[in-house]
Amino acid sequence: MVGKPQKRTKHTRAVILSTAKQLFDSNGYEATSVDQIAHAAGYAKGTIFSHFPDKANLLTAVRIEQIETLVAQMLADAQHPPGPDTVQVFLDILNPWLALFAKEHDFTHIFLNQADLKGGPWAMRLYEACCALDNVLEKTISALIKDNRLPATISVSMYAQGIQAFFYHVLIGLHSGATANQSDQQILLRNLLAHWLRTP
Repeated sequence: MVGKPQKRTKHTRAVILSTAKQLFDSNGYEATSVDQIAHAAGYAKGTIFSHFPDKANLLTAVRIEQIETLVAQMLADAQHPPGPDTVQVFLDILNPWLALFAKEHDFTHIFLNQADLKGGPWAMRLYEACCALDNVLEKTISALIKDNRLPATISVSMYAQGIQAFFYHVLIGLHSGATANQSDQQILLRNLLAHWLRTP
């Protein structure tokens, strides 16, 4: 008896997520209302909000598996020694994130404005993914300093903050249209990192 309500809850959530994904993909995030999702899914609007605090959390729930897959691959890659090109080491970490956001334009807005999320498990999972990125960057920087490939005159934290600042700068440029395509964003990020890391 206990299992049936839980199974029903999972089914309801799965239907809502599937419906929301279809509408977000076809109409876009801004053009899709919670009312439309509720109607298409066959549930009351209140049912949507009983599972997801707001529309931003709903979009996060739709996209979070892509982020977590990216995190899993990033963590696996981080187990290998850094390659010979120091800048490329960081591009290999960050470019897959930029590629994902280039395809998921609406989700980029949520990622850049996480204060819009009202908490809940989906917001926490996104936060944990961001923490994983921070940790990988810091561990990679530490390894490069240990190998004398980065000067130890700057702290690991300062290096990481600089790299992330450039990452977000390029991401905002892509989101706003300042960088027209993925190739331009990769070139810009490489040039910024080369300057920051003092690498030719």
